[in-house]
Amino acid sequence: MQLLDYLSHEIEATFREHPRQFFTEYDIHTQLALIAIRLLEKNGHLHAQTSDKYIVSRVHHEYPTPFRCLMKGSEFKQITEKEFNEEKRKNPRFRARRGFLDFAIINSECVSSNRLSVVSGKRYRDLQESARHRQNIALDLAVEVVYYPTLDERPHAGTMNRQVSSTLQDYQKLVALMEFETNNVSYCKEAAMMFFSNTRHKDLLSEKLGSLPRHAKVALYSVFAE
Repeated sequence: MQLLDYLSHEIEATFREHPRQFFTEYDIHTQLALIAIRLLEKNGHLHAQTSDKYIVSRVHHEYPTPFRCLMKGSEFKQITEKEFNEEKRKNPRFRARRGFLDFAIINSECVSSNRLSVVSGKRYRDLQESARHRQNIALDLAVEVVYYPTLDERPHAGTMNRQVSSTLQDYQKLVALMEFETNNVSYCKEAAMMFFSNTRHKDLLSEKLGSLPRHAKVALYSVFAE
């Protein structure tokens, strides 16, 4: 079973069994990490050593994207370095920051062939420099999570629409990630958008989610439980 298939199966089973145990999206992130850590640890693949001899975990939250982007409201736009520099010349106050992935598993060969500053993704200049010589996929998996919990029977239309808009924005971020490559090498192997809800209004949510544009390289999982 592929890594994404395994994680999605396990987190869906956990959510359906106890749909009220999660209070926030971060709780779901934590559960995903636990599932991944147990699997990779069992196979002896949880840790890897960087080229400057640091042992690191391959499982991480809030992992930075390898590109800049604009994320205002529910909008998403990737900004290339050429576009960024052109905008900065016209407007020195222009800002385009990197996004963050809810959950990521770093490729072990990427870890072993790069310094810690590159593997952690924290130093953008180091990441850009290493990209010129990159020969391995950087991430085995990237996941974005959106959670719509509810405690009563009334559908809160505003909240529901915001959650669906957030799903679209995060999905577009993953599409950009899956299309990002250097030296004809893809940055990420697998990506998924996971939408969870314990509301009774799953039909309405399913209808809204069904209208989202899909991309062949980014899976969309919607898990509903009452």
